[in-house]
Amino acid sequence: MSARRRPAAKADASKSRRIGSFRVALEAKPLGKAKRLLGKGLDAHNIAAAGPYKDSAFVVGVRDTKGELRGGFWVEVYYESAFLKWAWVDEKLRGKDLGTALMEMAEAESRRRGAVNLWLDTFSFQARPFYEKLGYKLFGTLKMGRPGVERYFLAKELRGES
Repeated sequence: MSARRRPAAKADASKSRRIGSFRVALEAKPLGKAKRLLGKGLDAHNIAAAGPYKDSAFVVGVRDTKGELRGGFWVEVYYESAFLKWAWVDEKLRGKDLGTALMEMAEAESRRRGAVNLWLDTFSFQARPFYEKLGYKLFGTLKMGRPGVERYFLAKELRGES
């Protein structure tokens, strides 16, 4: 019995591609090392182009009497700009001004860390009216691949506020 050879399959360009002596491909997990190397290269480029910067991240949280986290904001600050990466408040706690208190604290801490603005993104099924009520202005809209779903980008200047 002889082993049959399968015809060579065409390479799937979405998974791997050769350009000269380089291979372009999806990275296998775990991604930690690849992410660190990408970050190091990007930092070197950014610093060469725009000068050194401090970056920091913080979380402002809401905890119940048992100490359980019931909501919060994760904010990253770099190049004098703050980005609200994640925002969530337990549905049972919404409408109690906790989101407003979280945002006020996030803005104050961002300002303390040198940010002159804070920007965020939110989906059409999330909290755009909440952010606009707090003075955030729309600067971009991204149509998503689903009917009725859009992603909104909003920002607020933090200068001159306290």
